[in-house]
Amino acid sequence: MKAWFVESVVDTGRLPLFFLLVSFLLAFLFIRFSVRMIRAEVSWWPGNVTPGGMHIHHMVFGLIMMLVSGFAFIALADYQTPVANCVLASVFGIGSALVLDEYALVLHLRDVYWAEEGRSSIDAVFVAIAIVLLFLFGVHPIGFVGDFNPYEQDRSIGTLIGIIITLLIALAIAMITLLKGKLWTGLIGLFFPPLLIVGAIRLSRPGAPWARSRYRDKPTKMSRAVAREQRVREPLIRAKIRFQEHVSGRFGLPEADPVNPTTVSPAPVDLPNAPQSWRLSDALRWRRTRRRLRTVPVWRVPVLLIFAAIVLAEVLNNVDSWILDLSGPTAIDVSMDINATATLLSVIAGGMITLTGLVFTAITLAMQFGASQISVRVVPMLAQQRVMRWSIGMFLATFVYSIFVVIDLALDNQSSAPQLSANMALLLALISAILFLALVSKVGSILNSSRLLTWIAAEGRSAIVRAYPRYDESSPKTLPDAPIAVDPPSLNGETGDLLVVRLRHLSPDGRVLLAINLPRLQRLASSWGVSIEVVPGIGEFVAQNAPLFEVRGRSLKVRPDALTSCLIFGDTHSPLAGPAAAIQSIVDISLKALSPAINDPGRAVQALDHIEDLLVLLAPRVRADTETSTLTRIRGQQRTWTDYVSIATDEIRHFSTNSAQVQRRLRAVFTTLIAACPPDQHAPLFERLDAMDQQLTREWTGDLDIRLAGAADPQGLGSEAGASGRVHPLIVGRPAAR
Repeated sequence: MKAWFVESVVDTGRLPLFFLLVSFLLAFLFIRFSVRMIRAEVSWWPGNVTPGGMHIHHMVFGLIMMLVSGFAFIALADYQTPVANCVLASVFGIGSALVLDEYALVLHLRDVYWAEEGRSSIDAVFVAIAIVLLFLFGVHPIGFVGDFNPYEQDRSIGTLIGIIITLLIALAIAMITLLKGKLWTGLIGLFFPPLLIVGAIRLSRPGAPWARSRYRDKPTKMSRAVAREQRVREPLIRAKIRFQEHVSGRFGLPEADPVNPTTVSPAPVDLPNAPQSWRLSDALRWRRTRRRLRTVPVWRVPVLLIFAAIVLAEVLNNVDSWILDLSGPTAIDVSMDINATATLLSVIAGGMITLTGLVFTAITLAMQFGASQISVRVVPMLAQQRVMRWSIGMFLATFVYSIFVVIDLALDNQSSAPQLSANMALLLALISAILFLALVSKVGSILNSSRLLTWIAAEGRSAIVRAYPRYDESSPKTLPDAPIAVDPPSLNGETGDLLVVRLRHLSPDGRVLLAINLPRLQRLASSWGVSIEVVPGIGEFVAQNAPLFEVRGRSLKVRPDALTSCLIFGDTHSPLAGPAAAIQSIVDISLKALSPAINDPGRAVQALDHIEDLLVLLAPRVRADTETSTLTRIRGQQRTWTDYVSIATDEIRHFSTNSAQVQRRLRAVFTTLIAACPPDQHAPLFERLDAMDQQLTREWTGDLDIRLAGAADPQGLGSEAGASGRVHPLIVGRPAAR
């Protein structure tokens, strides 16, 4: 370490820069410690400098130190003063830290040191540290890395013009990157020019000047930019904020609002804050929900696997060449023949590309068949299956790998075949065969209605547990009376401001609302002192510029981007989204089976089996969630037990009027639910049984048909009398002799 320091810092004349960096860091940490002690009102700390009652900011001392040290540097520029240079660099570093620590005050011309705007001071400090570190390690920006060396050797006008044009192009790309809101990419890119090209090509940040001027008439690009901001940048920003607050203290304290005696804010109704463990579990659950409902591009995994195959081929080819060189000409050759290896790799490559084409054709036909014969929801379900992406990616990766190894064999004059590369090709072919079997099994399960219903029902049960996670299964069926949360006064008759948050930027994944982060909305409403009404319901298509939230109260602190980040949009209401989505998917399959073109009442009966199972699981959880609700500042469309019963049964009840088998199974569903649910959940069930009784006289004319259709049977048509006709006991074994 000492040798590196001497060679890289001392011998290169960068020792004053090192002193500047160290003094800058120490001064910044000291001043942040000082202001945190002053903020905490610690008795043993001296406190602010207030001569005559006037608060003197530490920025003033920093300016004086920067002026003095800068003037001294200029005065001693013609002299060899290494010790003085280090001392003056330290003084300049201390002054810079004091000034940049209050950079936000200079920028906003008001005291925002602990406000949200005060974070810009920490950002400025980080930028300064990064730039000094790059200079300390000998990395210089564009224009200072020997760009003019060709002109020093060839003093021609053409060379000078070429250098200037190159620098102007690089600066223009840097300007584009900065206009796209990528500050760090632009600054670091001045030292590493390839970063500038990446920053200029990629999408702009949604709030940057480039996006405001160039994406105004391009909603697709703006939507992609917003989605990337939420997916990539927001987690990084949260991590940066946590690090900043560990170092410099917590920002975002509300400023004192002017007191207006003529305006009286209504007293909000709030419950105690949720425990910290609940907050953490809510955040983790929402993160898992976003990952589960996020639409994954089909091409991403295949492209990554293809690049990995190329790298693997190059690495193994080099390793094989190295092993061959070590063995020497006298070694015994136990490898395969080079011609046989080339033939084998060619066969593997041809088989993989043929298999890829066959699989793609089969998947396309399966999607068409599923959409026409089962349900349109099958297509996105099949497209998002991991096994499909990984299988196609592995087929293509094996093909590309084999091609690169064959090319290397053709170009290199080797006496033996590459052993490792050939064995790896065989291993990849084996993995591809296993994935092919898995893909065939998955496609078969999607197209098999029984297995498809079982899979959707399993997803529905998981969605029910996720939607109602705090239900205790050991609790009694009849819960004690609990005070039901009512709308707070801020929702009814409030005279405060009304802010309508609309869907400005379209999500690239779709515009169907899939999930709402209610716990975070509750915390935001409590911290802002407002009431929030969610306008659309889960599963609804939201048009552009349609209202998403209605915020009532003082809206000065409301951030629309924070509200919209609590929503997840997609292109279809898939079974993964929630209980209602899973039930709707099963109902769709049942309705398709009852259509005149298919006329398969047996499949509809199978669908009702799973619907009954989901409703029995859902009933106590919905009731427990309603009676223990703590959302006092949020109002919106929340599904009740009646809603779930209607979603699950009404469409099937209408479409099955001519099928006694389905009518009997549907009656059995209601009968089972009446036995499983407490009396306060019976009303929607009895209403639908009465409606089915009224349909009997309208749809059926014969007494026998009326009797058959009016019986409840868990098997649809398992016996004539159905469940009520089970009067004969099931006797196992020989009866005892009398």
